[in-house]
Amino acid sequence: GADMSMIGQFGVGFYSAYLVSDKVQVVSKHNDDECHLWESAAGGTFTVSKHDDPDLKRGTKVICHLKDDQLEYLEEKRIKDLVKKHSEFIGYDILLEVEKTNEKEVTDDE
Repeated sequence: GADMSMIGQFGVGFYSAYLVSDKVQVVSKHNDDECHLWESAAGGTFTVSKHDDPDLKRGTKVICHLKDDQLEYLEEKRIKDLVKKHSEFIGYDILLEVEKTNEKEVTDDE
């Protein structure tokens, strides 16, 4: 684990992710720097390492590994409502990647 004195720099709001997650990963990249991965399972330790993410040119991804009893947070509407409610004064775009599927009933003739 790393120096625990850094822990307060993330803010109290960030740590609420552990109410619904077993593990949290933060991937971050600045234009002029390498990509890094911060991860922790909330057991009092965390790691920071260089990370390869060719899709991330600049910005931050927060990846929550949800607890089994918190899967409601996978619902698109639930996530959108939370982001809207708690990011009213954020001056940066927040992008939510969603995946849409359409089910189609197929008969034997098709």
